[in-house]
Amino acid sequence: MKRKFFLTIIWLTVLLFISTTGVFAIEGQAEVKLAEEQIIVLGMKNADIGTVDPLAGVLVQDRPLMSHIFSGLVRYPEGNAASSDFVPDLAKSWELSEDKKTWTFYLREGVQWHWGYGEFTAEDVVFSYTRAKEGESSVYRTDYKNFEEIKALDKYTVQITTTIPDPYLLNKVANYFGGYITCKKIFEEVIGDGEIQPIKEQVVGSGPFKFLEYNPKDSTVLVRNDEYWEGTPIIEELIIKYIPTQEGLGTMLLSGEVDTCIGYHDEVWVNYMTATGIKLNPMNPPDLKAVYFNSNIKPFDQKIVREACAYAWGQQAVIDMQGEEFSGKCVSPLPTGSTGHIDAGWARERDPEKARKLLAEAGYPDGITISQEMTRGFWYLDKFIVYTDIGKEAGINLDLTLVEHSIYGERALNKELPLVMWGSTAPTSVQWLRRFYHSDSIVDGQNFMSYSNPEVDRAIEIAETSFDEAEVLEALKKAQLLIAEDLPSIPTVETYLPALWQPWVDWGYEPIAELNMPPRISVNTRILEH
Repeated sequence: MKRKFFLTIIWLTVLLFISTTGVFAIEGQAEVKLAEEQIIVLGMKNADIGTVDPLAGVLVQDRPLMSHIFSGLVRYPEGNAASSDFVPDLAKSWELSEDKKTWTFYLREGVQWHWGYGEFTAEDVVFSYTRAKEGESSVYRTDYKNFEEIKALDKYTVQITTTIPDPYLLNKVANYFGGYITCKKIFEEVIGDGEIQPIKEQVVGSGPFKFLEYNPKDSTVLVRNDEYWEGTPIIEELIIKYIPTQEGLGTMLLSGEVDTCIGYHDEVWVNYMTATGIKLNPMNPPDLKAVYFNSNIKPFDQKIVREACAYAWGQQAVIDMQGEEFSGKCVSPLPTGSTGHIDAGWARERDPEKARKLLAEAGYPDGITISQEMTRGFWYLDKFIVYTDIGKEAGINLDLTLVEHSIYGERALNKELPLVMWGSTAPTSVQWLRRFYHSDSIVDGQNFMSYSNPEVDRAIEIAETSFDEAEVLEALKKAQLLIAEDLPSIPTVETYLPALWQPWVDWGYEPIAELNMPPRISVNTRILEH
């Protein structure tokens, strides 16, 4: 309540300033006219970029950059990444063999790499997915483990053969992280075996926008690709602006300096934004945030301690803090709405007294103190502030040290943190489960817990290889129930992404669900006169 009162005072002051100075005004338009400058500023609530290399990327702030520069063989329908009705992108068509193990992709001819690096060909596809499967920089190796052979049949035909049938292969060659195609020539001539660095000479894609410049801890500037195969975008320049504070992002939205962003999960804050005419769309798929316990660090090697944390924190306090409009409870390690999702009994209602008893049974009658590095990024920090406050009643004390988000992410992947709060979305249920809970992902994924259960591994493997719907659903159910029983992680909250944009932004399509956040700028997206 104190925090909401404080925010109220801040934003009343800001709105008074706006109303008296005329910084922001929205007038009805009798007819639609385009703004003279087709420049869009996308605000990211981060201090800086993480990486420009799709295979090394796991951070939120990298997604919109990659989705506009790079392309996949196929693409999610514009504005609806929850759909599996893929549309052609760099591949104009494809077919699957009778034994369901060989996929043949027929590539679009004449697609040009940015900055004069020549024509996109089958060799680029072979290079990209081989690097995804085997490259040291790839954090998605486990997703491509089943790619037995990737070969160019000719300049415009690629064949991918899998060891076992893969009904989700199109998800793995779509426009999302590991699915992006990178230019073989730029690696051969400039990059070598390393990661792509954020400089014009290395960031070469085939998408609707080209990388122009990176200004550390400030912005990344993209310009439109006049040679884009789908047509020249209306937007001339895309500026991704890094704004690490809630007040800073809010002020820039209200003044019109930012055209679109994913807002903070804060009901009071969002209400002030939308009161001025800024548009809000709580978008699917839900971002499932959970706490992942490092089983190699005591006392989290004990399930009883993990369960104590679940009872100490619950989920309602976080939901109350960020607002009911875009919050939901997690009842399964799979996000709500995903294929095969069930109530697996994962959730625990807050019960501090029960948490204390469990800690005493585990040998900690006086409670526990956890020294924890935590990102400065408010999307996790605000939850941990709530946990710090309400956990004391149960004897769980958090001693937080704040670090930059890129450092937090690196230490999480290296299994150096006792607790990892992580929020994410994934194209499919099986990709979600494999990424976080399959034992292969301890080394090559986001299994922050070093969690290993052979039965869970087998259930995931059945679900990701079977074309039998009933068998898939049964395997997904089994995996969820086993994970909920083992409790290597506990739920925090499901959040529907609060996408915000100015009334003068016309996307050119209806934004429904987005993996790359916020809605992707299409060739038809435009800025209206204002």
